Amino acid sequence: MPVLVHAAHRPLAQRLASLLLAEGGQVRATAATGVAALRASGVFTANCDPDDEGTLEAALTNVHTLVVLLGGIGTDDVAAVRAEGLAAARAAGGADIARAVLVTLCGSTPTASDPLRRAHAEVAAAFAALPLPTVEVRTGLVDTPALRALLRTAGLGPAERGIEAAPVAADALLRLIVAIDAARSRASEGHLVLAADGPRRVRISDLGAGDDGPRTGMRLPGEAARTLLMQVLEGPWRDADPTILDAWALFGVAADHGDPSA
Repeated sequence: MPVLVHAAHRPLAQRLASLLLAEGGQVRATAATGVAALRASGVFTANCDPDDEGTLEAALTNVHTLVVLLGGIGTDDVAAVRAEGLAAARAAGGADIARAVLVTLCGSTPTASDPLRRAHAEVAAAFAALPLPTVEVRTGLVDTPALRALLRTAGLGPAERGIEAAPVAADALLRLIVAIDAARSRASEGHLVLAADGPRRVRISDLGAGDDGPRTGMRLPGEAARTLLMQVLEGPWRDADPTILDAWALFGVAADHGDPSA
């Protein structure tokens, strides 16, 4: 049975759909844009916005696993992140699927200091309450070109550039999700929380935030988005709860990152 990647108009989710397809899996997706390209690559794709609960539920017919990469770093609209996550949870609950996989930020708890993590925690709770097995992967700062561009254009000061995070290579995270999809257990319920922290701590400046080169053509974040970004960057970038299993070890995937300044 296929896996469905939600909101595959976003680069990371699109890359995940392509990787799952390359691994020989049956892949479906939803996307707000770029539907023709996804279909041309062999991914059965439904055209819808991320918060379109009805279309997502219909697309989940005869699907085994739903994958939702919640994201939201760089947004100025946490309410939209929350709305699309809750819509995905409701769609999963209304469809006859075997499992859901949700990717959130590490440190996402109801008492987190920043609103994005609190929204992630609320969505995770909605998935945990579903009558089907769910997996929540709490990941560190995912190192992508979009993230580096955001950090470079956010106007970070010296103190902000010195913030330490534990970045996760995008390819490593995608390989981890592929491994989770491949491990299709016979469990019928339960919510498994996994930690996918980055392998080492680095300063934000090592992710390109200290580069003062030309920014011609680069989109600058608004003040609301920049304020939220600062709150999110403060972390935490490790999940201290000892009961949370290490996803890398559990699924035998290397949490490699390489040189973050490269």
